[in-house]
Amino acid sequence: MINGLAFKNMLLAAARHLDQQKDTVNALNVFPVPDGDTGTNMSLTLNSAIKELEQAGSGEIKRLASLLTRGSLMGARGNSGVILSQFFRGFSDGLAHVQTEISGEDLAHALVMASQTTYRAVMRPVEGTMLTVARVAAEHAVQASEGGAGAEEVLRAALEGARTALADTPNILPVLKQAGVVDAGGQGLVCLFEGFVMGLTATPEELEQLLVAAVPEKKAEAAAPKLEQEVVVNKYCTEFIILGSGIDAVKIRGELEQKGDSLLVVSDGDVVKVHVHTDHPGQVLEFCGQFGDLTEIAIDNMRLQNQEFASHEESHRLDYSAGNNVVDFPGNSVDGEPKPLGIVAVVPGEGLAEIFKSLGVDYVVAGGQTMNPSTEDLVRAVDSVNAEAVIILPNNKNVIFSAQQARELTEKTVGVVPTRSVPQGISALMYFVAEDPLEENLAAMEEGMREVKTGEVTYAVRSTVAGDLHIEERDIIGLAEGKIAVVGSTPTAVAQDLVRTMVDEDSSVISIYYGSDLDDQAAQELHELISTEFPDCEVEVYPGGQPLYYYIVSVE
Repeated sequence: MINGLAFKNMLLAAARHLDQQKDTVNALNVFPVPDGDTGTNMSLTLNSAIKELEQAGSGEIKRLASLLTRGSLMGARGNSGVILSQFFRGFSDGLAHVQTEISGEDLAHALVMASQTTYRAVMRPVEGTMLTVARVAAEHAVQASEGGAGAEEVLRAALEGARTALADTPNILPVLKQAGVVDAGGQGLVCLFEGFVMGLTATPEELEQLLVAAVPEKKAEAAAPKLEQEVVVNKYCTEFIILGSGIDAVKIRGELEQKGDSLLVVSDGDVVKVHVHTDHPGQVLEFCGQFGDLTEIAIDNMRLQNQEFASHEESHRLDYSAGNNVVDFPGNSVDGEPKPLGIVAVVPGEGLAEIFKSLGVDYVVAGGQTMNPSTEDLVRAVDSVNAEAVIILPNNKNVIFSAQQARELTEKTVGVVPTRSVPQGISALMYFVAEDPLEENLAAMEEGMREVKTGEVTYAVRSTVAGDLHIEERDIIGLAEGKIAVVGSTPTAVAQDLVRTMVDEDSSVISIYYGSDLDDQAAQELHELISTEFPDCEVEVYPGGQPLYYYIVSVE
């Protein structure tokens, strides 16, 4: 039998063991891109649950199970973290009738409930994943329980089943066999069961040693660049919308390039969104007024913002390692007039955050590859927006699940547009109409996000083979719609090749967002090369500031 203290020790040991093994789990990424974060997401999700458990002693089981559910739901990050939170939800539901001690039969029942809940949570369950590992573990637990085994024997049987299922995942999913790995989420679940067994069977001395958090050796870090209160050139951030017919966005862009920087001109013909930093906002408005009616005009003095930013830089700096990834950018306030509909977006860089803000996003959550925000981060952002209903743009396939889960945990009405990339998020925003109802906006934005192709340039974290491409560790790779399309030795060359695979006869606009590892000169060189090769397309280059990805490319 497992009492409350033993149950809590199981969970603590599992959290510690998974934290120790998270890098091993992360390394089991099918694709050789620097976004292997399954282990990290599962570990952070479980640690969030552990924080909830700290509120309780070692009392009744159903109380501990309830806290486990809430903590994991709120802390869930990424697809693997959300699935794990659903595993704990089912597991806790299976223990809802247990007061003081868990029997072998109780444990087997809880594991069956956990497996069933994870399958129901996934729209299209895929075998050969952590779902399979959870199911086979439960089957082994039931078999042991029906044979009269006690709780410890049932748990060991579940671990044996999990290991067996994990070893078989490459035989179920060819992509795993090709990459030479087992399923990462399944490996994380095996670590969970291993931790359960450790926590249940360890002596007091062994348990104390296991739960002692190792103090990591502090690495010397370069001081983060500080924002200086320097002279700001083109100090007025000027934004507005032009309403007209057949508006010439190319002409507007050409003129405004001479009047400032950080220029953004987004058009669908009759509506043009303009964002520019300039010292002459009046001239900008006068010029653009000849193309149609100007609306939603906003002019902010960035010199004053810069002074505020410098004096409060620590509170405004993007911190992807912190538990709270909700970012309050200057001008990002919840104190304005309430409105029917607001927008929350997840973006990976400060430049991209500014672009999304200029397109009408109310709140930006820092996140993306390797830094998925938690469900709680998204709930906090939604609750911060002064609107009756809120639309979430995940902008990453690994954040969609968390965004959908956030709908259950807030009193506000929430809609999720399942954007899988930054370009899809920007394209969706062009279809947003503040006066329209939520459902109409969701339909229009989901249709709009499909109007764009997404490309990404990053580096390979390991050697592999992708189709006919032989990739070595540290090679530069280009992904078109999430699939590896080109490989090369420099970001510029790979970006060129990638754009060639994406542009067709219907393409008219190529947008390039360069990352934090590149400078303006490199981006402008690519701009010239792409503009020369594709003269019939508008080519736009913006500082995105995203980590890990040299370029994010949009073709529409």
